[in-house]
Amino acid sequence: MKTNLFFSMALLVVANSSCAAKESKMSAGAESAANRLRKNIASELKAIPNHPWAGEYYAGDGLGVNMALCVAPRSGFVFEWHGCLGLYDRNYGAATWTNDRVHLSFTFENKQQGFQGIAPDLIPVPWGKRRYLVPAGDMVGFCNRVNDGSEPRDGMHGSELLRRGDEKNPISGLPKVPKEFQHYLISKPIVAEIISVGAYKTRPSVADWKFKDTAVVLNAGSSQGLSTGMELLVTEPVTMVEAVRITKVEENQSEGIITQVGEDEPGPKVGWRFSTQAPWKASKRKLK
Repeated sequence: MKTNLFFSMALLVVANSSCAAKESKMSAGAESAANRLRKNIASELKAIPNHPWAGEYYAGDGLGVNMALCVAPRSGFVFEWHGCLGLYDRNYGAATWTNDRVHLSFTFENKQQGFQGIAPDLIPVPWGKRRYLVPAGDMVGFCNRVNDGSEPRDGMHGSELLRRGDEKNPISGLPKVPKEFQHYLISKPIVAEIISVGAYKTRPSVADWKFKDTAVVLNAGSSQGLSTGMELLVTEPVTMVEAVRITKVEENQSEGIITQVGEDEPGPKVGWRFSTQAPWKASKRKLK
């Protein structure tokens, strides 16, 4: 996707510029400590194979984003982010179960910017025999990626922290997200069309280009199953690769924002059609 390419390039700039600030994380002493802790975690995991959230997890694209987290209740956690240029980030510390989530206590500063950082609070989400760890602040995003077909993935690569090897486990139905988020998961795609286009605003990025946010109104709302925070992907015109994030919902229409990279990008038009399911992904779910 064009947007992701520009974004990855910008993040690479941030990763390079922050190397000096991460020397302690990248020191030989930190590497030795992380390796020792990783061995302790591995030993503990062998004794608790069916633990509801302990395990080794991975999220990434195999290129600039490769996030690895190993975590166990007694030993703690080790987090590392690897990319094209090597190790971008490292952290470790204690892991505690608090308020129905895994809380990570960091040894080093945990700055979630560019190619570094991880959410301090993670919610375990079971899906059949699969186990995900979802950032507490991104449960709606997880639901969006289930709706669009990104999950359940059938390979190791994906944007969600999934326990290693679980991509081989079949699923049925829907993942068990917390009750307050269950209405974000839908059993069939929601389709909508732009009925009006508003003004756009620009905002800076970490590079020399700007984000372009355009307000639109869709002909679908709560009656069709939409909720604030949901995302729909463009299906027509087929030459466009854009998404709309819902910001306000009424009974039969909703407002949203389409974000593009570059002020000169041609904006959305009345008649564009969207769906919660990515047009290039067929659903893998066997719904009950």
